[in-house]
Amino acid sequence: MAPSADSGPLGQSVAALSARVHLDSGFRYEQAGVAHKAVAAYEAALGAGATPLERAEAHIRLARVYRTESEWDAAAREARAAARLADEVGSDDLAAEAMNVEVGIHLLRGEFAAADTLAAAALERARSARVRGVLLQNRGSAAAQLGDFVTAGALFARSVDAFDDAGYELGMAFALTNASAATRDAGDAAGALDFAERAAALARRLSAFDVLTIAVQNQAKALVALGRADEAEAPLGEVLGHFAATSNVLRQAECLEVLGELYALRPHHDDTAARCFELAGTLAQRVGARVLSERLSRRLADLKAGRPTAGHGGAETQSPTSSAPAQWRGPD
Repeated sequence: MAPSADSGPLGQSVAALSARVHLDSGFRYEQAGVAHKAVAAYEAALGAGATPLERAEAHIRLARVYRTESEWDAAAREARAAARLADEVGSDDLAAEAMNVEVGIHLLRGEFAAADTLAAAALERARSARVRGVLLQNRGSAAAQLGDFVTAGALFARSVDAFDDAGYELGMAFALTNASAATRDAGDAAGALDFAERAAALARRLSAFDVLTIAVQNQAKALVALGRADEAEAPLGEVLGHFAATSNVLRQAECLEVLGELYALRPHHDDTAARCFELAGTLAQRVGARVLSERLSRRLADLKAGRPTAGHGGAETQSPTSSAPAQWRGPD
């Protein structure tokens, strides 16, 4: 029997081309926040005769989408599948990239020490400047959220150098976003606003809508902290609408937390603030975001007791202009 055309060099080339087309279209859907179409494209890549490296890449991208959707178990399963394939073909860099997706899961769930431990292990395997920069950025995020701003600053600086070496503009957008978060958490709301506006401008130029929404969210939080709550409502509504349209439950909860803070600043709006905190808490519990859920419970209790709502870093009360912790976003 004559060999199938699919088994020859031409068939293999067509299959490889098809897999790459699906990966590229999936990435466009992922950046636009259209999760179900991104998943379909990445699964199509897996079924299109992809090479082991392309299969690992598809699993990494599926893991990212599931993580964005707060489907933690599915995200971890796909990331580990990618890491196994990377090990099989001897690609340390790709294995480190797969491990980074799990780092992001830990960060989103508030498991900062676990995130740092895994990121440090992944750094031992990272070979390219881009992947090193990503992991350094996420280690900096973990350190900052644990209150170690000196370590975070050093890690962020090393990350920016790596992104410069790699010419990775998207990484720089993440770096500016996280610089806004670190500056806000360190108490410099004006500096945080500057970084957030720069991050948003770069994200718009790159059409990186996921980064853009987080940058705008940080912008809103900085404005609330500066006592400019009226200016914060419009950008916050913009990102809340995006997260609702893309069914991103965790990010909706975070936006509602800031809206609650905004209403808590206004006279005679405590009932509206309480509804925001209650709905945010319900959403946080739905996706297992324990740290966020516990913080919202404290905010609601403080509001009902007539105390300023609880802030970040373990402090139970802050000034009336305090807002929710700035939003971090780990790059991939």
